Amino acid sequence: MENIILQITARWAKKFIEYHQQHGIGALSVMAGDFKELSDGMAKEMLEAFIMQADEAIREAKAERKADGIKVHETGVPRTLLTELGDVTYRRTYYDVPDGKKYILDDIIGVEAYERIDSGVSAMLVNAAGTHSYGRSAEIVTKGRTSRQSVRNKIMNTGEVMYIPEAAAETPERLHIFADEDHVNLQDGTNTVVPLVTVCEGKETVCKGRNELIRPFHVHGYGIGPEDLWSYVYALCAEKYDMGRVREVYIYGDGAAWIMSGFEVFCGARHVLDEFHYRKRLKSLFAGEVCADFRLAASGAVDKNDKVRFEKTIQKMINAVLEKMPDGKARKSRLETIGKSAAYILKFWGAIQNINAAGTIGSSTEAMVSHVLSERLSRNPMGWSKAGLSKMSMIRVYVSNGGKVGPADVAAWKRKKDKGNVVTRIEKYEAIIKKQQDEIFKGVKNWRWFEIDSLISGKTTGTKVVLDALAQIRQIG
Repeated sequence: MENIILQITARWAKKFIEYHQQHGIGALSVMAGDFKELSDGMAKEMLEAFIMQADEAIREAKAERKADGIKVHETGVPRTLLTELGDVTYRRTYYDVPDGKKYILDDIIGVEAYERIDSGVSAMLVNAAGTHSYGRSAEIVTKGRTSRQSVRNKIMNTGEVMYIPEAAAETPERLHIFADEDHVNLQDGTNTVVPLVTVCEGKETVCKGRNELIRPFHVHGYGIGPEDLWSYVYALCAEKYDMGRVREVYIYGDGAAWIMSGFEVFCGARHVLDEFHYRKRLKSLFAGEVCADFRLAASGAVDKNDKVRFEKTIQKMINAVLEKMPDGKARKSRLETIGKSAAYILKFWGAIQNINAAGTIGSSTEAMVSHVLSERLSRNPMGWSKAGLSKMSMIRVYVSNGGKVGPADVAAWKRKKDKGNVVTRIEKYEAIIKKQQDEIFKGVKNWRWFEIDSLISGKTTGTKVVLDALAQIRQIG
């Protein structure tokens, strides 16, 4: 094995030197790209060598295999897998096992049957797809060597990833919770909502005209009942903070039923109506020439917390509509809109008064939904399957919370720990591989192996390559 490693090292060291001889010193960006390509090539060869040595170690463990009833069925079966280093090709042994046939090596290195993309590249595709379309993700990560369907398959194979916050050093006196939803088109032509809850400690000024939330985290509620969603939000808050030290909780949002469920979990929380929805109701309330004249009086009554004056102004506006608009559909529609908008404002009167109350920080519900969900889920015309929407919502929120989907999250294969099944009891063979590789490299860990010319076949030895490199450097100097 050390002989193979020496040959690979010497051959690629020579390629680096030849590159320098041909190109000399050029643009850093060009050299960096070329050197990465060379180093990836060497790493790929090394990887293939180590994998094939591992297969040999399993094959040579005859006593252990006999005890487990495992026999060689076929040797040298090729396998090619797309990895971060490019296509990696290796040969492995196919075994007859007590309950069928098995590539033990594939189990050990985590390669699923019929899979042609390794879990590292799969994770990169999933992370990219959290921001870009499936097709664009394939282009970015694999230069188009994978299809958009393959990217979607990786999304669907991704296991549950969730944000678990670390305990904060200090618990703030106030928590601010923003709740809103994104409206997403489904493939069947219907529309669904994806709830989003964002918790933060406040906001701070980054520069003129720009504020940021302090230590926010997000929770999506697609496919989760309101009670379970808010219980989960509270659990995450309790994981991060000492909730007994939190004096005030503000929940910002419109009056949707699922949002109002939050007050049953966060007892004593104050409702702050989302200003966007409040302004939207005001706009609909005073639409049209007849109603526009009452805008200042009605909005002034709200600003001064004068509910009686507001109700009287609305009644005057209704009378004006009845007097000045002819009977018909337009008048009926106008009266219905006035009734609904006025009722909404009266229902959430206290929450509207809290918009400018001391301790509040202004609503960011629309911005949070836009940034975390809409950019990927609803901004461009597209239709989602329910399963795909569930996975993508999970990934978007996880990444927004600072997480990164890793190889273990997307691996389709799962190691079984059933000790009664000798086929899946691969730990024994992992130990055999490690022991053999430790024996191989025991005498060369002092790096003097580059001086062992006899281990390298051919005229070009490790020592010669190093000396040639030194000579080239001296000539340059």
